Amino acid sequence: MNKKKFKNVLVVLGGTSGERAVSLETGKACVKALKKKGYKVSKFDPKFKNFNLINKKNIDVIFNALHGRDGEDGVAQSYFEYLRIPYTHSGVNASEIAMDKCESEKIFTQNNIPYPKTILSSIDDLKVNAPSKYPFIIKPRSEGSSVGVSIIRKIEDIDYYFLDNKNRKEVLIQEFIDGPEINVAVIGENKTGSIEIDPKNEFYDYESKYFDNGQTKHIIPPRITDQQIVFVEKLALKAHNALGCKGISRT
Repeated sequence: MNKKKFKNVLVVLGGTSGERAVSLETGKACVKALKKKGYKVSKFDPKFKNFNLINKKNIDVIFNALHGRDGEDGVAQSYFEYLRIPYTHSGVNASEIAMDKCESEKIFTQNNIPYPKTILSSIDDLKVNAPSKYPFIIKPRSEGSSVGVSIIRKIEDIDYYFLDNKNRKEVLIQEFIDGPEINVAVIGENKTGSIEIDPKNEFYDYESKYFDNGQTKHIIPPRITDQQIVFVEKLALKAHNALGCKGISRT
């Protein structure tokens, strides 16, 4: 950010999603880093006040440190637009589409970006029409940080999923694809970098991301060929641009 243009930064953090605890930690780290860089920093938590109550006075820019629903899905961004306050990361449309895995699938398919076979199902329909071929994935349509994501390897796993996700109305049933997990960051217009994730648990779930006590391994460069690294980084940049993302993204 340009210090001359943006002296006063409002860090928006916390919120009400299932990722509140992580957002608070993200916001705390952002506040510390911004202060270290010489910015004047204040905080706002939409759990306690509506976005409309953000005081525009002495705010030059918003650093959005929210995670999950109402923070990454275009809701917060629409308020920032309404308040006419510049903010970090992608805009309303890109944020909404990127969080909604059904809508993002349409964009990826239109742009010839490979995507797992996916079916949208109600949670009730899944109980009687579960796939017969294992393993497969169940995940929410619009959540982040792997909240509500499970690998289903046997029919009993579906019962456990119902117990933990009683309040979900719809879920995605997705093809399981085995192999290493590569995360690619896009920064700015075209700068990319990749990292391999070797998670603590069976996959890179919520616990492995945030409460692994150092057991998840982050490997740079990824243990794939140079040609594969070039491929995945180009693919991530293509996804970033197809969705209309800005600033930073992670694929």
